[in-house]
Amino acid sequence: METSTIIVLVVSASISFALGRTIMHFRNKKKQARKDQALALQAKALRDAPPGPESKNKSKRKRQARLARR
Repeated sequence: METSTIIVLVVSASISFALGRTIMHFRNKKKQARKDQALALQAKALRDAPPGPESKNKSKRKRQARLARR
């Protein structure tokens, strides 16, 4: 193979690799942002959920009241 052919091959391979890595970087970044947003929405839903029915067990009610005050 000629030197110019090898140089063109190396340059095209490096450009292809760099372009692929860049695309994957931004794809993973977008995927992580969506995942973080979903977790935030889930946490907000858990925080805003109405409290469950009061327990008939007296000690459990006391424990729940203590945890709710924190």
